[in-house]
Amino acid sequence: MKVISFLNPKGGSGKTTAVINVSTAMARAGYNIAVVDTDPQMSLTTWSKSGKAAFDVFTAASEKDVYGIRKDLTEYDFVIVDGAGSLSVITSAAVMVSDLVIIPVTPSPLDFSAAGSVVTVLEAQAYSRKVEARFLITRKIEQATMLSVLKESIRDTGVKSFRTAITQRQIYVKSILDGDSVFESSDGAAKGEIEILTKEIVNIFE
Repeated sequence: MKVISFLNPKGGSGKTTAVINVSTAMARAGYNIAVVDTDPQMSLTTWSKSGKAAFDVFTAASEKDVYGIRKDLTEYDFVIVDGAGSLSVITSAAVMVSDLVIIPVTPSPLDFSAAGSVVTVLEAQAYSRKVEARFLITRKIEQATMLSVLKESIRDTGVKSFRTAITQRQIYVKSILDGDSVFESSDGAAKGEIEILTKEIVNIFE
């Protein structure tokens, strides 16, 4: 079982959207997936109540719950942690139990500065066990000047980013409001980018 955490203490960085769609793509590829919602707002748990989730959803209200993931969810191929929208002990616990930390960032200076705190936790953790990490660009708009600034800022951290980004598309918002993932929509471009991103994530473990 591998643990992947999506962490950025800034709310609105696209964590939950990425978790829902990547987890769905993994389940569609035949993996047994559990998602752990650590956000006090419980957006992912609320979304899953539509009953359409292709994966099992659990909640973690404390760092003790997060530390229990490795013991309690061993029957899954992948456990995906949806990080809280604030920097907390849960963030540090998620880093400690993870095999891979994904840091979603939008082309916004605020998002990136918040992401720096996750990099700091990763660096502190590296003294006992190095955790693989990748940036994931979300809400990407091709022409945005901020996009090149973001890519440069990412390079400066020394943490790699995924080749695939999640583009700014209305379908991501609409599908979640409907209790769906993009795979229930007819948007081939959105489905394609999530499938390619998911392959990139899975390939890290091969």
